Amino acid sequence: MARRCAASLSIPVIGTLDIVLAAKKNNFIAKARPVIEDITKAGLYLSDKVIDTVLQKVGE
Repeated sequence: MARRCAASLSIPVIGTLDIVLAAKKNNFIAKARPVIEDITKAGLYLSDKVIDTVLQKVGE
């Protein structure tokens, strides 16, 4: 519902992995993999394909 509301107001929507990618690219975190692992351990489901794609984008 929040995504639809933001879209209707022309507010850009970013997801959890977008935040991790931005943190890695801007050197706020050294590695994305441990952060993604922590997120999945906390209960967010991410497919292996999605994880691999994200890690490839940051060179891990």
